[in-house]
Amino acid sequence: MKYMKTIKEILKENNLGIKLDIGCGGNKQRGFVGMDNRPLPGVDIVQDVQKFPWALPDESVSFAMCSHLLEHLQKGSVDSRLIGLVELLLKKKLISATEVNQYLGEVDPGPLFFRFMDEVWRILKPDAQFAFVLPYGGSPGFLQDPTHIAQFNISTWAYFDPLASQGILYNIYRPLPWKIVGATYIIAGNMEIVLEKRRIDPSYNVLSTVSK
Repeated sequence: MKYMKTIKEILKENNLGIKLDIGCGGNKQRGFVGMDNRPLPGVDIVQDVQKFPWALPDESVSFAMCSHLLEHLQKGSVDSRLIGLVELLLKKKLISATEVNQYLGEVDPGPLFFRFMDEVWRILKPDAQFAFVLPYGGSPGFLQDPTHIAQFNISTWAYFDPLASQGILYNIYRPLPWKIVGATYIIAGNMEIVLEKRRIDPSYNVLSTVSK
């Protein structure tokens, strides 16, 4: 990929793992490597965070964070008609797999928010943490911004933790597993969440096909 050389250089300078500010925009946190889909000042890795996989190796990040990003992401699956169209174009050899990887990434990544969380899990080192802040779903802060499309509440994160609430919500989708280690919120304000990457246990019955 275009930015792979830069990523390799960054990783070489941070052999214990980088601290990654996902969706940093022009306001990257001090001491972090910035990743954003726009080549703004301070952005080290230009990456559409919903184009998978990311140009970062497995277990290369020691800590990840994002601030007011998740509410801007698509949550559902890619339109099945688009998937069918791309598959038809590939079958007829009107486009190449290389072109698909360059412009689309994975043709069918599944539900996009689950795929995003799985990708953060993949690049984190074992037991590393992912911290993020976002507006509580339906709060004035969420509703005021016309680009906010994804709502979350405090129960959302139990879908990612196999040991939260006896796994009732996790067992519906069974993504790569996280541990909820911190959660504070104001229903009319923001949520601040800290998740820790769990190691895979056979009892979780993980369904994700992302690298384990």
